[in-house]
Amino acid sequence: LREATHNTINRVNNDLAAQRAATEYALRKRIHETKRALNELDWQKENTEAEICRLENDIRGLEDSIASKINPNKLAQTRLENRQARPGVELCRDEAQYGLCEEVKQLEASERALNDQLKAARHQLQHLENNLARINEDIATKKNSLTLDERSMDTRGRLGASDNSPSSDKALCQTGVD
Repeated sequence: LREATHNTINRVNNDLAAQRAATEYALRKRIHETKRALNELDWQKENTEAEICRLENDIRGLEDSIASKINPNKLAQTRLENRQARPGVELCRDEAQYGLCEEVKQLEASERALNDQLKAARHQLQHLENNLARINEDIATKKNSLTLDERSMDTRGRLGASDNSPSSDKALCQTGVD
């Protein structure tokens, strides 16, 4: 009976050791995967920040282009209005009149196109900023998860190191059943 109990205790200790090894392997694997995911998120963050910087520069360029179209547009419209409101001169539609009308239309069309591009760029910038915020949240979550997993491994290591003999062997020694 004593031998059967001792065999059962050894088998349970072996099962516990196998389970401990499997758990530690799973934790190490999870830590490795979390680190890999964290590296991937850092890479995505760098790329997203670079894309945001490039897009902000594009937006500034578009705003400058729009601002540079305002004065020529005003000038063409003023010339057209002055031509149409000449006192004492008969209104006529000639090549100069058609040319001024066409110039005003082209300037307005180009300004509309630039405004559409600016709107699209701002929308894309907002999307990238939302994506960056999500990436930052994911990074914070992964770092927290990694910290907890590493603490767990450290605690498991300290518990395993301080417990050199199985608890059943301790109990047998304490009771004097050797």
